[in-house]
Amino acid sequence: MKLLRSGPARWLLAIVSIAAVTTVGRVIGLNPSTVGFLYLIVVLLISVWGGLLVGTVSSIIATLCYNFFFFPPLYTFTIEEPANWFALAAFLVASVTVNRLVVAARVQAETAEQRRKELETLYGLSIDLFTATNRVGALGEAAGRALQLLGAREGGLVLFEGSSYRQKVIWWKGQKPDEIEDLIAGVGRHQEAVELPSPLGRDVYLPLIVGGKTSGALVARGTEASKQALESAARLVALAVERERFIEENAHVQALRESEALKTSLLRAISHDLTTPITAITIRTESLRRRAAADPDLLEDVAAIAAETDRLRRRIDNLLSMARLEAGKARPRREPTPPADLFRAVRENLPLVFAARPVTLHVDADCPDANVDPSLALEILVNLVENAHRVSPAGAPIELMARRHPLDPNKLRLEVLDRGPGLPPSVADADGNIATETSDVAQRGLGLEIARSLAAANGGTIGLAPRPGGGTIARIDLPAALLPVEEQA
Repeated sequence: MKLLRSGPARWLLAIVSIAAVTTVGRVIGLNPSTVGFLYLIVVLLISVWGGLLVGTVSSIIATLCYNFFFFPPLYTFTIEEPANWFALAAFLVASVTVNRLVVAARVQAETAEQRRKELETLYGLSIDLFTATNRVGALGEAAGRALQLLGAREGGLVLFEGSSYRQKVIWWKGQKPDEIEDLIAGVGRHQEAVELPSPLGRDVYLPLIVGGKTSGALVARGTEASKQALESAARLVALAVERERFIEENAHVQALRESEALKTSLLRAISHDLTTPITAITIRTESLRRRAAADPDLLEDVAAIAAETDRLRRRIDNLLSMARLEAGKARPRREPTPPADLFRAVRENLPLVFAARPVTLHVDADCPDANVDPSLALEILVNLVENAHRVSPAGAPIELMARRHPLDPNKLRLEVLDRGPGLPPSVADADGNIATETSDVAQRGLGLEIARSLAAANGGTIGLAPRPGGGTIARIDLPAALLPVEEQA
């Protein structure tokens, strides 16, 4: 069948068919009208089989044979009767017209069939894409099947990771030359499809665009499909990629909500279970304190137990406050708060720390008030001072300082300086910020984690930096209270 549809076979078949009609007509002695009708049928069949060019040439050859063998004088191209001229001209026009109509109908039928196949392919692609559950695997396989059905010899699906130059190949068939990456990046940057000739035939690069944002590119190399079909496939793939990203983000948000709810429930359960034993320990400690009035050593131990019990109770209260803030069930009540008042409140809440070591307080004259919730800001400082007291050698001083932020006039900076062992490399970076990889509470300390969360609720941040000469500087950057603007007279 392929041999009969080749170029030489078509021409040979056309010549043989016209020669057969001519021979039959001469042998049988058919009249010119019958022979013309047979010639017309042969030209029609040749046009259907061979195409426009073969059919047109066959029409001319049949006209010449019609004149040479059937119109007197025979075996010449001369025509005696004028009526035969009109008959021959009508035959030529009819054969050429029929040839063109048949070829046009054939082309339209082939185009309609191609469109039908493209629509079936796009429908199948939409089903495959929107039932996919794994973007990296299922989406790539579905896009690959669509490209193959659309006649692409090579190509694939490439997604961008933040930039068109950071490309992740989801699926690819055939070779992938280096210059293709630049073409894909250009398509993503300009958000326009590119069609280029190539050794494979025709290459089409299509951006995946949803909401004005390009998420990747669909590449079809050596394809015969229409550009409209490829653009429709690219739109379907883009929608499927965006859908999968939305599903992943929604699942992540849902997991975070469930995690927060679980954390809040656990904290409430822990608080409830620990409140009773802590209250019992406090009562027993007071009883021991009265009995140990005459024994200084025992009295010192009882005081230490009482201090640790108070610290544990404060930690539990802090955790519950942090959980309520993160769950949105409590909001900070901000008001202008002088740093000196916060430092005095720290002294009142930590009398044993201030009694055990020298603690110096300093507030710059131009330091503004903090726009914070006073109770939350106090807990931040209390936690940081307790951490500094816990890691510092006995008798080593702790300093509390307040000043205007050196870079942002709308903020102030509170600092807690100690002479402890300093920071391990994993806790803070070179800029003094808490490193993201130290989210483990065991490394940063529960007090620091609580302080960080409470500072964020007040619109502030906490950073750690090494202190010159040894030790650590804990920096709290908080929003400053804006002074009222005086009206000019």
